[in-house]
Amino acid sequence: MNQDSPYDAFAHCQRLNFVMVSELKLPTAGWSAPRLGTRQSMRKSHLILGSTAWIAIGVSAWLIWRGTTANHQRSVAEVVSGISRWVVAASSEQIASSDAEILLSPGDPILMRHRDGVFRQVGHVRNHFCGEQKEAWTKTASVVVYDSAISDYPDGFLLEYHTTPTALDWVVRTMVPPERQTEIAMLIASDWKLHRDQVLTRLQPVLEKSVAHAVRSIEAELPAIIQSHRSEFGQLADRYQAEIIRSQIVPLVRKEILPIVEEEITPVASELGKELWERVSLWSFTWRYLYDVSPLPEKKAVKAEFDRFLEEEVRPQLEARSEQFVEVTQRIISRVSSNEQVRQVIRENLRKISSDPELQAIIWSVVQESVVQNDQLRTSLRDYWKSAEVQDALQVANVRFEPTARAIGDAIFGNREKGVTPEFARVLRSQILLKDRRWLVIVPLAADSAGLEAASTAKGKLKIIIAKEAMNFPLEFEGTAQSPLTRMDAGTSAEQAAADLREQGQP
Repeated sequence: MNQDSPYDAFAHCQRLNFVMVSELKLPTAGWSAPRLGTRQSMRKSHLILGSTAWIAIGVSAWLIWRGTTANHQRSVAEVVSGISRWVVAASSEQIASSDAEILLSPGDPILMRHRDGVFRQVGHVRNHFCGEQKEAWTKTASVVVYDSAISDYPDGFLLEYHTTPTALDWVVRTMVPPERQTEIAMLIASDWKLHRDQVLTRLQPVLEKSVAHAVRSIEAELPAIIQSHRSEFGQLADRYQAEIIRSQIVPLVRKEILPIVEEEITPVASELGKELWERVSLWSFTWRYLYDVSPLPEKKAVKAEFDRFLEEEVRPQLEARSEQFVEVTQRIISRVSSNEQVRQVIRENLRKISSDPELQAIIWSVVQESVVQNDQLRTSLRDYWKSAEVQDALQVANVRFEPTARAIGDAIFGNREKGVTPEFARVLRSQILLKDRRWLVIVPLAADSAGLEAASTAKGKLKIIIAKEAMNFPLEFEGTAQSPLTRMDAGTSAEQAAADLREQGQP
C-alpha cells in the first residue's frame, strides 16, 4: 500500500470536508432569513463544527506526514474517515447489566473486531452508577456505542467483559513469552559455547572450593545438631518400631521371606553339612573332652580341636562354594523383590515415612540449623567470596557475559533504535499507568447461539457476560519515537560495549 504525500492527504481532507458540508442538506424552497438569535446560534454551531473538522484534518495530515499511525501502514482515507467518524458520527447510549458484579470505571473502552481482524474502539463506559467517577464494583452501567459500529448486527449483540491480571506471574508471562524464552536461551547458549572454556577455567576452582568450604562448615556443626534432636529421633524410631516393624515387617518376613530363604538355602546347606559330617572325627572330640574334664593340668583341648576343624575343614569348603552362595543369594533377592506382597508393604511404608509430618519437621529443622542458620557456613563462604581469587574470576565472567546481558535486556525491554517492546509497553500501561485493565468486546448474537437466550434481558438492556477465555488487551502500543531531550550518546549498544572492551585490552 502506497503512502500518500502530505499534500495529497491535505487535498483529500479538503474534499472530505466539502462532502461533509454538502451533506448538511440545507432547505432551498420556502426558506427565509432566520431571526437574529437563530442566526447567531447557527453561526456558533457552524463555527464549532468547522473548527473541529479542521483540527481533525490538521492532526490527520500531521500523523500521515510523520508516519506514526497505529499500524504504520494505514491509508489516508482510513485515518481521515476514522477521525471524521469520531467528530460527526451518531452514537447511542444504552444500559448494560451483568449477573455478577464486575469492576468498571467511566471511560473503559468498548472494542469490536472488524472484518480485517483488527480490534478498534467503538464506544466506552459512561457511568457505572456508583457515585465517584472511579473504578467500582457494579452490575449495571450505561455505555455509549457508535451507531455505525453496530449497524451490521441486526440481531443484536452482547458485551464480553475482559480484564488484565495484576499478578506477578502475568507480568513474567507477558514480558517473557515462549518465543522470547527461546530467543534468550539461544543467546545464552551461543555465549556459553563461545566462552565456556575460558569461564570454566576460572570458575570451576571457585565452585569446588566453595563446596569444600560449605561441606566442612556443615560437617563441623552437624553432630551437635543431630545430638540436640536425638530424643526426637528416638521417639520417631519407637513409633516406627511399633507401627511398621512389629505390625508389618516381622509378619511379612515370617510369612513371605523366610519360606523363600529356606527353600533356596536348604539344598546347599544339606550338601555342605553332609560333607562336613564326613570330615569330622567324633573320636578326636571325645578323648579331648575326657581330657578336659580330667584332673590333668592343661585344659581347652576341645576348643583347640574345634578351632582346627573350622580352619582346616570348614573354611576351605565354604570358600569352594562361594559362587554357589552368591547364586543362592541372588535368587533369594530376586524372588523377594518380585513378591507382590513384599513390594506392596514396602511401597506403603515408604510412602508413609516420606509423608510423615513429624519426620519432615525433624529433617527440615536439621537442614535449617545446619545450613540456613549456620553462622560458620556464612562466615566461611563470605570470606572466601571476598578474596582476590574469586573477584578476579567473577570479573572475567562478567566481562564475557555483559554483551549477552545487554542483548537479553534489549529483547525483553527494547532498545534506543527500535523503542520499547510491545510486551514491555503492555506491562507499563497496565502496572504503572493503570491503563488497559478492563475492556468490553462486542460479540454478535448470531455468532453465539448459546448466548442468545441468556442475552434477552428485560426492558431491552444489553447483557454483559464475563469472558471464559483470557486474552491480552488487543490494542498494542510500542515505543518507536526518540525523545528530542534524550542524548543519543547516553548509552551504547551491546556491540559497542564489546568493541570498547576489546579496545581496552580486557580479556
